[in-house]
Amino acid sequence: MLEGNNIYLAPLDMENAETARAWINDPAINTWLFVGHVPVSREQERAWYAQVDASDADHVFEIRAKDNDRYIGNCGLHKVDMLNRSGEIGILIGELDAQGKGHGKDAILVVLRYAFHTLGLHTVRISYIDGNERSAHLYAKLGFTQTGRCREHIHLRGEFHDLVLMDMTREEYEGLYITTE
Repeated sequence: MLEGNNIYLAPLDMENAETARAWINDPAINTWLFVGHVPVSREQERAWYAQVDASDADHVFEIRAKDNDRYIGNCGLHKVDMLNRSGEIGILIGELDAQGKGHGKDAILVVLRYAFHTLGLHTVRISYIDGNERSAHLYAKLGFTQTGRCREHIHLRGEFHDLVLMDMTREEYEGLYITTE
């Protein structure tokens, strides 16, 4: 099991696709997501689950709260490239009352451990839409370094926004999170 302090990561369950679809279609939740601004249909969400399940390049999990086993979001690695030993984190805390409680931080740390120690990746990327101050603060606090910016790359609510790119190497991760005694 992939376990953090307050959460654990479980395999995606197609039975929860409708819950995930409701999250990404909810304007209160999808404000800074890369999806959901054009509504996602039941068929599209189920097709995404099937595609992820069949993919060697995607390792996506449900985020579950340890204290009550509640499904609160999804997190995982996308675009895993074993030749170049890289991947990209995606995360969604879909339950509004679970946001701002450290579950996202916990889940990202679990995925980083999985990426570097289980898969043997060298670099993990993460990105956010410029203006998303919560993500900017969290990713920097976790130790990600800004590596670039795609100018006016994302179109949301009638405006263009930059996509901010960040990454972390295994060496940086171990320097921050692996203690030697």
